[in-house]
Amino acid sequence: MLATTDILAAIEEEKTYNVKQLAKKLKIPVEKLEKILKDLNKQSLIEYNQKTGKIKPSSWLTNLNKENKNLKPATGTIILPKNQEIKLQDITIANFTDTDLELNIRLGSKLKEIAICKIT
Repeated sequence: MLATTDILAAIEEEKTYNVKQLAKKLKIPVEKLEKILKDLNKQSLIEYNQKTGKIKPSSWLTNLNKENKNLKPATGTIILPKNQEIKLQDITIANFTDTDLELNIRLGSKLKEIAICKIT
């Protein structure tokens, strides 16, 4: 099931879309997408012109993304013992090796990295 963030991310990727292109990419009927776009437009999350079918991210949302790019990403280190697992949000990371591993994590607005290292 699609979430609002999925739709906004798809629009953000292309910068501008028309309804038919976006419906095809998201694999949902045009009529259903039009209803969603009308609601997102009312909430000022997108700019949707019903006559032309053009869709683009709202300027305030685009500016917010630019501001977030200047922020330092959150970083952290987790020691994952051998033969154990950890759950981060909805992702399970398991260590099936015979040594403890170190997970170095960086999270930003669009940056999501996990580096797996041996502990020395």
